[in-house]
Amino acid sequence: MYQIVMIGGIFAIMYFMMIRPQKKRQQELSLMRENLAVGDKVVTIGAIVGKVTKVKDDEFHLLSADKTTLVFKKSAIALVEPKSNPAQATVEPVEVEAEAVTERPDGVINDQETEIKE
Repeated sequence: MYQIVMIGGIFAIMYFMMIRPQKKRQQELSLMRENLAVGDKVVTIGAIVGKVTKVKDDEFHLLSADKTTLVFKKSAIALVEPKSNPAQATVEPVEVEAEAVTERPDGVINDQETEIKE
């Protein structure tokens, strides 16, 4: 009886650690592929990046570098990049050099102005 409980416990652990998360990922990927729309920026499983120009039942047209249009099956989508939202855009910090202090041979210290790089 104890062995049956242990085997059942092992199967339960395997289900919650391996099978369930994999099914969840597959559902999310399927939903992402079904919600594909014109104008989405996608990355294919072959690492080709482009913008979707046309969507059919099980395939889509991808505009890549210099007006090259490629046709892919929806199963070739690895990732749909999120659309940028101007309200959530972050401002990149401005890099400021540390203040430079030099000493002349006669012992006088010169302060130099800082430069702001953009």
